[in-house]
Amino acid sequence: MTRMLIAIFSMLMAGPVAAQEGAPRIDDIVWFNIDSYCSFTRAEQSFDYNDPESWRWVLFTNYPDADGADPLETPFMRIDGQLTQLAQTGTRPLDGGVVRSYQSHDADPYLVEVSLLDGEQGNESSAFSGLITVSRHGVSSEVAFKGDCGV
Repeated sequence: MTRMLIAIFSMLMAGPVAAQEGAPRIDDIVWFNIDSYCSFTRAEQSFDYNDPESWRWVLFTNYPDADGADPLETPFMRIDGQLTQLAQTGTRPLDGGVVRSYQSHDADPYLVEVSLLDGEQGNESSAFSGLITVSRHGVSSEVAFKGDCGV
């Protein structure tokens, strides 16, 4: 378990991970003043609330609906230039967090895994970091991320 955490931490510190040739492209969602419940940026990115150029996300979620559903069950990403809503297909424990599996609603779906490592919990939000992997047709792209969700 410790080795896995060290490997994930090393990937986070290394910044963006190169995609395999022909792999899905993980694009930024540029949305100034987004009103989201969870918002994740690239790990190396600096966020400045007053700088519209820094409002760039690799994954975000809406707020919980009236039924109180977990917002991380249906997040959004921009994959290959298209804003894509994902549907959660499973979860499994990870030392210090959880791995959530998703797929897009396309006829030929993208498969997405989000390794969420728990971070500091504040009064109004919880921090996360980890790795997002998007795959299709046997090739994949990865991006290290950081961000938070409301509580």
